[in-house]
Amino acid sequence: MSSATTQLPTRLHGHAEPVTRSRGLWLRLSVLVHRARLDRMLAEGGDPAASQELGLRARQITSEPYRRTLADSFDRILAAAEGPRPRLSSAVTPANREVRAARAALLALCRALRDPGPVEPAGVALARQLLTDGAGPLYIESRNDALWHALRRAAAALDSRT
Repeated sequence: MSSATTQLPTRLHGHAEPVTRSRGLWLRLSVLVHRARLDRMLAEGGDPAASQELGLRARQITSEPYRRTLADSFDRILAAAEGPRPRLSSAVTPANREVRAARAALLALCRALRDPGPVEPAGVALARQLLTDGAGPLYIESRNDALWHALRRAAAALDSRT
């Protein structure tokens, strides 16, 4: 089956536009399905030029809207940690004591994520991992400032000049 030549008419935003089922669709689908693995590879310093999938994921996560969304998520976590205790919930909750102790590093990461300049995908991937890893330092109490170190590492990895 030749997916590159199949044309399907569709209506987008009020006008007819042909949609080509091509490698682009499969690439985006592959990135969607494998985003956690791709993020791990980027966080470990993987080269976005190594594959189309890594390149697309790097472009996705380094976009300004994506970075603002991450920063907003960290802001909400900090606000919740500094506010009244939430009611009983089945949601994984952040380690509030750790979040409050790492407040300055968390705010620095948010500023770096919101910076309109170019950033390294590794830093964004590290920040995303902090938010999504329920067994990571954002959610688990520790005695060795693991969250502070992880936040500093992510912020430093964002810097495209290093």
